[in-house]
Amino acid sequence: MRLRRCLAALVLACTALSAAPLQAQVKLTHEVRRGDTLFAVARKAKHDGVSRNQMILAIWRANQDVFVAGNINLLEVGTVLAIPPRETVAAIDPAEADRLVREMLSKTAPAQVAAAKPAAAVKAPVKAPAALPPGREEAIRRYREGLALERKGDDQAALKAFLEAGEAGYGVAQRKLGQIYDKGNTAVQRDYQTSLQWYQRAREQGVEIDKPLPRMTTTK
Repeated sequence: MRLRRCLAALVLACTALSAAPLQAQVKLTHEVRRGDTLFAVARKAKHDGVSRNQMILAIWRANQDVFVAGNINLLEVGTVLAIPPRETVAAIDPAEADRLVREMLSKTAPAQVAAAKPAAAVKAPVKAPAALPPGREEAIRRYREGLALERKGDDQAALKAFLEAGEAGYGVAQRKLGQIYDKGNTAVQRDYQTSLQWYQRAREQGVEIDKPLPRMTTTK
């Protein structure tokens, strides 16, 4: 009987020892997926007995260098977040967590949660694309108007719009004019020389020509 009790105690001890590492491995990391936010990750990974804000603050402190420009709303897909263990999260004062999370939400991060790692480790914000020059914006607008007029069958008005856009240096419109003069339509007769000129101007703008340049006929 004593031997059985000893064996049972040994089994229980081994089970407890083997379970401990497994428990330590639970939710130690989280791979960011499309649509994930810091708050969503905290909700999924939250340990029992801690508040949501404690979990949010703990994850933020453990992963400050992965948030784009320090913005808690910007996480790159594929980034692996470290999830702090329960002891670390529980050590955060709940009232402090509530206060700091409110400040994070108002985009006035306090000094207490300043990045512990050098600023160089934080990814630079994405720059907004430069605005187009006014002349180019107008050229693009006229080109689009030309396409709409062409679909309606108004070749004359469409040609005028394409010419204005092409003369303004819009390469796509120049290619379109090359195509029009290459084949001709109700507004203009077929003109290989003019077609060649427009194609060449488009190529100078870096626009790819999807067909061979028209050849000019020669007379002997």
